[in-house]
Amino acid sequence: MSNESNPFKLTLPDGWEDRTIYTYKGPDDGAVQHYVTLVIDRSVKGVELSEFARDRINAIANTLQGLEVLKDESKMLANGRAVHEFVYRWMPAEDKPIFQKLIYMLIGGVGYTFSGGFSKKTIKTIALEMEQLISSFEPGDIPSEE
Repeated sequence: MSNESNPFKLTLPDGWEDRTIYTYKGPDDGAVQHYVTLVIDRSVKGVELSEFARDRINAIANTLQGLEVLKDESKMLANGRAVHEFVYRWMPAEDKPIFQKLIYMLIGGVGYTFSGGFSKKTIKTIALEMEQLISSFEPGDIPSEE
């Protein structure tokens, strides 16, 4: 199934910028209702993937106390696209760990951040579906901001 992510057109006045967050609902396994979000950042021209990812990872690490980093590495997706993957475990409530997976990608001066939350069980199953979804990603005509 394909996704028509922009079925409309909207003209923004000067001084406004598009900060749309796309949310894709996944399966509910009884413990977690899964979602994948996509944030598009048009203002990253001239930035390397590692810098793009590190800026966002540092913001997370500085905000969430007790965050346990499980993975923080550059890798290639099945489609051959270079990305940076960051996976962490966090305990916002006692005995309720959250596993968060973030994939950072740069294409043509535009940054893409995919994010999904998982349970201990689904970080090994549904998280793979998230990566398949990301591997199928083909950006449309998204101009970067100069």
